[in-house]
Amino acid sequence: MDNAGVYSLASLQISAARPLALLTPIEDLDGISSVSIEASFAWGSGGSACSAIVATSFDEGTTWRHVARFDFTTATSVKIANIQATAAKAVGAYTDLSTEGVNDGALGSQLAVYVVSTGTYANTVLSVRAAVR
Repeated sequence: MDNAGVYSLASLQISAARPLALLTPIEDLDGISSVSIEASFAWGSGGSACSAIVATSFDEGTTWRHVARFDFTTATSVKIANIQATAAKAVGAYTDLSTEGVNDGALGSQLAVYVVSTGTYANTVLSVRAAVR
């Protein structure tokens, strides 16, 4: 696996509502076999909902496929997911994650996170880290 290690996919202050936006991807992860993802939401006050959707790309960042989704509201929380490239044993139809969950068995050569929020948060921080193997 090229470039195994721990990467920060997101570390940002959440305040005004954010439209769905892809943050800067981590590239050059050829041969990735698994990734453990930690999403930490340090709630301050206000807000309504915040989602972090971790995605992977098989085509150099042209198309992104969801691998894990973390949903938060108005409480501090830490959530963890583990994705393995070898988990899928049969052909399955791909579906974007519309609620919290995982799409196991698919990891491309890049990882990134989409962030979207509603409501106005104050003193709130979202952090997403990935341990790539």
